[in-house]
Order: sequence, then C-alpha cells, then structure tokens
Amino acid sequence: MEFQSLSVFSPKKVRDALRQGRLEMALGPFSMRLQGADKSLTSFLLDVYRDAPVRLCLEDVTDVTIHVRAPNFLRKYIRRQVIPDPGFIVPAVPLPPTLAPLALEMGLNLSVALKCCRFTTFHAAVVGSDKGCILISANSGGGKSTLASALMEEGYRLFSDEFGLLDHGNTVLHPYPRPVSLKGQSIQIVKNFAGVEWMSKTLSGTPKGDIAYRRARASDIASANQPLPAKLILFPSFQEGATSTTKEISKPEALMKLIPSSTNYHLLGEPAFTSLVRMVSGARAYEITYGSTAESLRITTELAEGTDL
Repeated sequence: MEFQSLSVFSPKKVRDALRQGRLEMALGPFSMRLQGADKSLTSFLLDVYRDAPVRLCLEDVTDVTIHVRAPNFLRKYIRRQVIPDPGFIVPAVPLPPTLAPLALEMGLNLSVALKCCRFTTFHAAVVGSDKGCILISANSGGGKSTLASALMEEGYRLFSDEFGLLDHGNTVLHPYPRPVSLKGQSIQIVKNFAGVEWMSKTLSGTPKGDIAYRRARASDIASANQPLPAKLILFPSFQEGATSTTKEISKPEALMKLIPSSTNYHLLGEPAFTSLVRMVSGARAYEITYGSTAESLRITTELAEGTDL
C-alpha cells in the first residue's frame, strides 16, 4: 500500500487503524507505527498531522513503534490513565486519556532520543533555507520553539522542533518535521503571528502546564528528504525585558556547548565527535540574549543575512 496524506482517510478508518496498531507514518528518515484507542488521539492526528504521509497496513518493519496504552490493567478501566509504550522502559508519567496526544509526542521523542544511533542526535530546533540550516540550541524556556515558529513565517522550512539529526557521513542535518511544541505564553504569541488555524487545541493540566502544537506545513513535509548543512548555530536565552545582546563564540566553545545537548554522544563516541566537529567547522556560532520574540527574530535574520542564508 502506498503512502498517502492522512487527510484523505476518514476519521473512522484512522480510528480503526490506530486501535489495531496498523497506522504507519513516514516523516524524514523515520517510519513510525502508531497504536492507541483514545478518541483524543485520533482527533489530534487528524488535526496536526493531516499532511503527513501514512498507510494503514502491517507490511514492513518500522523504525519506531508507539502504543499509547494504560500503564496496567486496573488503569484501563478505573481512574483511566495512559502512557507511551515504545517497546522499552521509559520514564513516562501516567497521564489522563485527554492527554493521550502528549503521551504520543513524548513516546516519539523518547524513541529517537534513546534508541537512534544512525545519527548524532541533540536537543535543538532546526529550520532551513535553500542554502543551509539554522540550528537553535537552548535550555527549556530559552525560546527555541517560539523562534523556530517565527522563522517559519519568514520563509524558512521546518526541519525539527526537538532534534538535530546529524549525518555521520556527509555532515548534513536531516529534517524530521513534526509539530512544534509550545508551552505557556508561547502559545498565544505563535497564535498571533501564525494564525489560530495553524494551532492545535491547548492541552491543559500537563506536567509542564499548558501545551499546544503548531502544525508543520505541507511544504515542510514534502521537503523532509532534503538534508542541508548547518550554517548558523544559535544559543538563545530569553530574559523578559532584557536588553538584546549578541556574542560570536569560537568553534571549540560551540562544540563544548553542543555536546551536553546530545542524547547519544556517550554511546557513539568518535563518530559523534567527528561529525560534530565537522558541522561546527562549517558554521558560525552565537550566543544571543533577548527580551521578546520580535527581538530574537530581528537578531536571527540579521545574523542569517551575514551568513548568506
């Protein structure tokens, strides 16, 4: 069966395929088989993954298998809860069924972070132009997802909100265009400039507060097999009301800041070090501090122009 856009399938077909564990999705370098019985999961997929290529079958082995299920028999019927089950033990907090979409996203993130060794993986947002990528590495609350969403409005294509996937052979970054995860005040900020039609419903009462997702565009997904080299590496820090600052950092310093953000550097060893050195050698790196999304966008676009992006 050929892959088709999820939007061509009826809600009933999607729901039945999810229950039976035969909904396979392909994004970038990964294929994912999904399973779950909660209605909220079906609605979420039909909304934020509407343009993703899927097929409803059990033909091939996939890279990732995620079953959103009850943590035990009791929680399937009494005080119902769900967890992501990627086929190995993960540190997942049981969630109410209404948060099944969050469980799915957590499971997909954990599968790549903990089991993928085809690439050097690190926690970062990545967007790209025709000439190369901007890699945004920040701690939680640093604003990387909001900045990535703003850059999408400037014409950049979404590679990933969560992962830099660095090829060991030719040192390019591979796209993995899943929805952009936004928290707290960032939800309204992105709604204001992207439009409410691009946003999922807000999930309230999560362990991280309110969460919503900004959909990847059909054009981002269509370009998911087109990797590019990193040309600009940013380490942003959001400080409300702060005066904006920009500081170029050396390549060794950028390397040492990226290594702790890698989820598999300690497993891969030399291939990870070599690929990271090559990536950093071909890019310019900056620390930026800003007090608003508008300022972070202004700084980034100016740096991108100076880097010929």
